[in-house]
Amino acid sequence: MIRFLIQKKKIIALFGLIFIVFISYRIFIDVFQEYEELNKTTSNSISQEESYKFKSLRSNKTNVRQGPSLGHDILWTYQKKNLPIEVLEDIQGWSRVRDFEAETGWIKNTLISLNRTGIIAPWNTEDKDADLINVYRQKDIKKLEMKLQSGAIVKILECDGLHCKILAGDREGWVNQNLIFGVYQGEVIVLKE
Repeated sequence: MIRFLIQKKKIIALFGLIFIVFISYRIFIDVFQEYEELNKTTSNSISQEESYKFKSLRSNKTNVRQGPSLGHDILWTYQKKNLPIEVLEDIQGWSRVRDFEAETGWIKNTLISLNRTGIIAPWNTEDKDADLINVYRQKDIKKLEMKLQSGAIVKILECDGLHCKILAGDREGWVNQNLIFGVYQGEVIVLKE
């Protein structure tokens, strides 16, 4: 009788173990499927804004560090909000970035915005005799809308690969794409509706 009770307890324990394994398996499968669905939704819903490598600074004061942590030395501090930067890599909440002077360093991701901005011909800012950059009303670049000084920071609204529609202050216009640091040559940016 004692053997029977011991065997009965073993059988019950075995069934209990099988039940726990089965429930754990079902929970794992459900969680895994939710993860896969979330991953598909996320990857399908990534807009062009999230896939580009140019972003901008969120703050008027942004420290650039030697490495991807607060323990690394500060190399320099940007003093300009909306400055465009190129993200070269992203590691554990930090991005290695390059600016228009080809200087690289690390910035905490919370200090980086997805907003697309550009600098008009920053390579001309040292040249005091450099011409102002023409900004046109339409893509056909026939009617002049305004002129911008080299180094002006603008918001990028859209680009067709040759020209970009920009916002400078409260005025919009089109400028040759190769005159902007903040977009790649030939990059197409579609205006969100």
